[in-house]
Amino acid sequence: MTKEPKKTSKNDERMLELTADLQRVQADFINFRRRSEEEKIRAIQAGKEQAVLTLLPVLDNIERAIAHEPADIKDHAWVKGVSSIALQLETQLAAIGLRKIGVEGEAFDPNRHEAVSMNEDATGEHEVVAAVLQPGYQLGEQIIRPAMVNVTKQ
Repeated sequence: MTKEPKKTSKNDERMLELTADLQRVQADFINFRRRSEEEKIRAIQAGKEQAVLTLLPVLDNIERAIAHEPADIKDHAWVKGVSSIALQLETQLAAIGLRKIGVEGEAFDPNRHEAVSMNEDATGEHEVVAAVLQPGYQLGEQIIRPAMVNVTKQ
């Protein structure tokens, strides 16, 4: 009868070993699922960023065209249609989290702005954006293109 407790002890050890193995497999699976979800989110974000970067030159050109529309055709339906297309594109890009950055008068931030020139004659303590030459864009929390600006001091 002394042999039965040894079998039970071996069985208990085996059960504890298998339980520990199962817990490791479960933890590995949970970590795998978390990493997979993070990679999926990063891939979606990278895809959005690449698509936006491809479209930004088109948006820039449309905005330049609208800014230089001749006064004599300002009320023409074609001009209004082009303006409507630009607004629609901006709206759709905003829906995926794109925001325009760079406003005259705001504090200069080298993380958000690319200084093209600096007004050396200006006096003051704080650097501010004097003019926006090309708007920058932010997708979510990431700057995908800094605004090209002229800087002055106030």
